[in-house]
Amino acid sequence: TVFQQVGKPITDTCLKGYNGTIFAYGQTGSGKTFTISGPANDQKELRGLMPRVFDYLMTRVERESRTSRGNTTYQIRASFIEIYNEKIYDLLDG
Repeated sequence: TVFQQVGKPITDTCLKGYNGTIFAYGQTGSGKTFTISGPANDQKELRGLMPRVFDYLMTRVERESRTSRGNTTYQIRASFIEIYNEKIYDLLDG
């Protein structure tokens, strides 16, 4: 799956302290938004890459926080932007 090939390795690298980027590029209508976000409804098996990465990330942080007994802290920053017609849109700025 795209998550196994792209999302999981990048997330694992981020948990080691490195920055990670997932970039979807292609012509209009090629499925970039669907691949990244998934459908508008709540079909878990069709979730996009972003919700799968966030689920995996939070599961790993929770597990590692329990096993480290509070000796490890995490600071997570995320950006979700769209570049369309040479303009940048912040998709997390609701």
